[in-house]
Amino acid sequence: MRGRANPMIVVGIPTGDPIVEPGDTEGELALRLWRADRDAMRFALVERGIAVVAHRPGETLDLALAPLLRTRIHGGFR
Repeated sequence: MRGRANPMIVVGIPTGDPIVEPGDTEGELALRLWRADRDAMRFALVERGIAVVAHRPGETLDLALAPLLRTRIHGGFR
């Protein structure tokens, strides 16, 4: 899509963190790695010029996309 100069937007839909039992050190480490992986993926998308917004349960998609109305969303290059 970007190769055709179409702007790309990623809408993240948070589903919540995995549940970790208190005192489960391996589970806590896995949760930290899971969060770091999500942050790294979001960072990589933004670095490539892809807009990333978060959609919260119960709100309209318009609210998630509202910050993009203030800026130009760039597409790829032909």
